[in-house]
Amino acid sequence: MLLLYIVIFLFLLMFLFAWVFFRKAFHRPPTKDLTEKEALITSEWFSYTPLVEPALDWFQEQAWETIDTTGAGSCPLKALWLPKKNAKACLVLLHGYGALPQNMSVVARWAAKQGYSLLIPYERAHGASGGEYCTLGLLEAEDCRLWAEKAVERSDDGTCIFLLGSGMGGFTALHALSKSLPAAVRGVVSDGAYASPREMLRRVMKEEMRMRVFPLLQIVNLYARILWKTGLGSVDLREALKAEGNTPILFIHGKKDMRIPYAWTEEMHKACASKKYLYLSENAGHGASPLADTDAYFKQLKKFLAPLISGANSSQMP
Repeated sequence: MLLLYIVIFLFLLMFLFAWVFFRKAFHRPPTKDLTEKEALITSEWFSYTPLVEPALDWFQEQAWETIDTTGAGSCPLKALWLPKKNAKACLVLLHGYGALPQNMSVVARWAAKQGYSLLIPYERAHGASGGEYCTLGLLEAEDCRLWAEKAVERSDDGTCIFLLGSGMGGFTALHALSKSLPAAVRGVVSDGAYASPREMLRRVMKEEMRMRVFPLLQIVNLYARILWKTGLGSVDLREALKAEGNTPILFIHGKKDMRIPYAWTEEMHKACASKKYLYLSENAGHGASPLADTDAYFKQLKKFLAPLISGANSSQMP
C-alpha cells in the first residue's frame, strides 16, 4: 500500500512540475522594451547598439496608430499601424517569442524609408495584446490572417501585402499560409523559424535546459491540447509547405543561430512546393540577420519584394 501511495505521489508531482513548466514557458512570456536603455544593455543585441539605437529612436518618433481586433478565444489583440502615402506595398512584421514590435525597428525603419506602410502586431500574450498564453504560432497564425485583412482594409486598393516574421513570427507567417489569407498577400519572408513547436520545445528542454524530455513533453502537450484545443505537434511546416504552391517565400536563417538550427530552414526550403528562395546569413545569430549582415540582408529583401510588387517573374531572382 505504501508503494502505491508513493507512485501516486510521484505521478501527481510530475503533473504539477509539468504545469509549472507550462505556465513559465507560455503564460505571457517576459518581454524587454529595448527602447529602455537598461533593457538594450542587457539584451543579446547589445553588441549591435550603434545600429539598433538609431532605429529605436526612429521607432519612438513615429506617429503610430493603434489598431484593434479580436482573435481566437475572444482574445483582444492590438497592432501598430504606420501608413505611407502612395505606399509601395504594406509589410506586416511579426516579432518573436518574448519580443515586442520595437524588436522589429531596424527592418521597420528600412521599410518605411523604402516607401512601405507598416503593420506590426503585438503577438497574443505579449505587450499590449491580451491572452493568457503564447502558443508558439499555433493560434497566432489565425491572428496573422486577421492582421492581413486589417492591412488590406487600411491600404489603397491593389496594394500588395507581405508577411515578414522573425523566430516565432517566422513560423507564424508560414503557418498562416494555410489560413485562407487575402489575395493581396503576395509573399512571405521567414527569418529564423522553427518547423514544429513540439520539436522546438523538445530541443530547448533537452539541449538548453538539460532536462529529461519524457514524459514532461507529453504532459505539457496534453495541457496545450486542453487549453489551446491544439497540440504542439499539430503542425510541421516541412509537411505543410509541400502543399503550398501559390505564395513565394524567402527563407532566411543565421548560420550562427544557437537557438534554432538553420538546418530546419534548409529542410523547409527543400520541402516547399511554391517559388522559394534561401538566404543563409554567415554571421548572424538568432533573429540577427538584419544586424549582423545588414547590407546583404536588405539586398536579398529587395530582390525578393521588388518583382512581386511590379508583377515581374520572381524566378529571375538569383
